[in-house]
Amino acid sequence: MSQDPSHDRNPFEVLGLQGTEDLPAIRKAFLRIAAQSHPDRLRMKSPEEKAQALELFLGAKKAFEVLSQPDKRREWSERMARTKPRTPAAPVTPPPEAPAAPAPLRPAFTPAHGVPVAPRPAFTPAHGVPVATPPSGAPSGPRPSSGVQPAAVALQLYKMGMVALEAFDYAKALDLFSKAAKLAPTPRHQAMELVCRGHQYLSTRFFDRARESFERALQLLPECREARVGLELLDKQSGRYLKGR
Repeated sequence: MSQDPSHDRNPFEVLGLQGTEDLPAIRKAFLRIAAQSHPDRLRMKSPEEKAQALELFLGAKKAFEVLSQPDKRREWSERMARTKPRTPAAPVTPPPEAPAAPAPLRPAFTPAHGVPVAPRPAFTPAHGVPVATPPSGAPSGPRPSSGVQPAAVALQLYKMGMVALEAFDYAKALDLFSKAAKLAPTPRHQAMELVCRGHQYLSTRFFDRARESFERALQLLPECREARVGLELLDKQSGRYLKGR
């Protein structure tokens, strides 16, 4: 196999992957590293921290460019499969034997008079709860669940997504807001999902797609402050990028 002179480190290891991921998973890993180490996110850091973050960002970017090529991705995946140490197979233990079912209860008889005693109510083998016979004419079907309402779960996911967004972990925030929008498709949840998607596009300099996501978020929720902040950041970064070119 030919060596890749442009990238001497294993790109899968640079992105923290196992070597069997597909291109969407590779892109997600790169975006996660870029969101944490992009130089534009480190304005308040020291020069040493900025230099380390820049080196991490450039390494992740180069690894993503290498793995974006199908032949290179297959080559590195096969190389990792050959160098990965084999672990001995764990001994197979037989499954535990299931407990024997209890013998059915029979009506008890008094030894003296032979008068039958009323049989005991039937019990379920798992929980031991008496089986109640529904009255005739009662509607059949599953009973309503007494669990947590979807709106409460969606609110919890939204709060966790805001924490991830403040930490610039856009991949995690996007996942949380997407789940919240599926449980409770409110304009707020859907707008925040678009805001996180816009930040991911912005971190990889897909400025047109980022602008489209932020503007769609404002259409859904005109008072969305996070979308307006994203548009302001987009204008600054795109302007610096055009001047640098």
